[in-house]
Amino acid sequence: VQMVVKQVVEGRAEVENQYGRCVSRNGNQKALEVLTEVFAPRDYFEWRGLGSIAHSGMKLKDKYAAFDAELKFGVPGLRIADPKACQCGEILKGVKKPWECKVFGTACTPETPIGSCMVSSEGACAAYYNYGRLSKIADRSPQSA
Repeated sequence: VQMVVKQVVEGRAEVENQYGRCVSRNGNQKALEVLTEVFAPRDYFEWRGLGSIAHSGMKLKDKYAAFDAELKFGVPGLRIADPKACQCGEILKGVKKPWECKVFGTACTPETPIGSCMVSSEGACAAYYNYGRLSKIADRSPQSA
């Protein structure tokens, strides 16, 4: 928080690493080596609300196939679409705000999530539902709050 306040006072807006004394600019080299050893990028990955994105997911390398649940249990490459009323894809892309979704805060809540943005507590809709200005739900207008 102190770094953000300092940036505001100084008229700056930039990414700063508060943890430079323990995390280098190049990251945790040992952890990166282990990740590179065990995982390889997938040709594509199907993301709920976003569709297929090339090289955006990881898979176990062949030498670790004995530990691969997808292979062991024959998990198919599933395509899981959000229900039609859900607008998570548009929200994730920044095209719409959570309160602009017709089911946000009514049929879709953290207790009864419809789309991927509400399922996770860190999802855009769940975060806005829990910490946002809920007065915007009433008329679905960003100008009302």
